[in-house]
Amino acid sequence: MALRVAPKTKVIGSTTAAADGNVSEIILPGRIRTMISGIGVYYPDGTETQRIGIIPDVELHPTIRGIRAGKDELLEKAQDWIKE
Repeated sequence: MALRVAPKTKVIGSTTAAADGNVSEIILPGRIRTMISGIGVYYPDGTETQRIGIIPDVELHPTIRGIRAGKDELLEKAQDWIKE
């Protein structure tokens, strides 16, 4: 998220899990434990991220072929973008 305020940046990767903020434990009847994230986290423009996630500028996922070849496809895409 911090990169979003810097000029000429590009976020490459996949959307985050959309569960951010602090984590609070709740103990339910029967001693059942659960946890929730309870603080809102927002982009600098006020857009919330809870239940939405950090959405990249370029959606990219590693492939099985790339992993087997020992390649970091996301890093390679970032390097290509920098060279442009």
